[in-house]
Amino acid sequence: MMLKIDMHVHTWYSDSEASVIEVLREAERKGLDGLAITDHWTIKGAIEAMKKRGKLIIIPGQEVETSHGEILALGIKNKIEDKLPIEEAIEAIHAQGGLAVVPHPTIPLFSVLNEEEMKTLPLDGIEVFSAITPIPGYFLRKNVELARKLRLSMVAGSDSHYAETVGDAYTIIYCRSRKMDEVLRAVKLGQTSIGGKPSDLIFKWKTAKDVILHIAYDLLVDRKFSEIRRRKPLRYFFRKEHSFLSS
Repeated sequence: MMLKIDMHVHTWYSDSEASVIEVLREAERKGLDGLAITDHWTIKGAIEAMKKRGKLIIIPGQEVETSHGEILALGIKNKIEDKLPIEEAIEAIHAQGGLAVVPHPTIPLFSVLNEEEMKTLPLDGIEVFSAITPIPGYFLRKNVELARKLRLSMVAGSDSHYAETVGDAYTIIYCRSRKMDEVLRAVKLGQTSIGGKPSDLIFKWKTAKDVILHIAYDLLVDRKFSEIRRRKPLRYFFRKEHSFLSS
């Protein structure tokens, strides 16, 4: 059996513009078999998606912010705490039967872990293709080479923050059934290939702008707002009526 699953999707429960229903509808429209909902800070979007999934396979996940870069947690049951040492975060993911995958590696501003550090960690895979990646062909070649060198499974995802980009990139998984455990097992064993295309330039620009806003936020805004930030999309704080930068 061959399944097409976008392994990196955000909803408005974190920093996406898209509701869960919009994400699910776009996945169905593009002919996907499933999605991994990987919001920052929460798994509420994944829980809602599992209730409303229809025939789609939903892999509950989280893009976990560790003390040393981000990790995609795939197939988890409960939220992973942010800011843990990366080794502890990966251990917590595995304790829930999940997979730990490095998102957007080798890309400046998006990646922290280097090859030598990855060698020391019990990782399960690398996201070799993200639809929002700049210079996609160049970074795809770099990431595939890295995954082969480290003997890690290869996955792909849209890293969607807008409904229109859901399914732009996806992982092709060769497995025996549509059960989530079987899908995760196949990913772990490297029974994957990648598919899709880069997202349109306008969405890459919007995502890059948000990364810059994140950096500006961390540099300029008082840390006392850090907990509020975890409950609101970052763009919330840069709207005039909510801005803390002018005070």
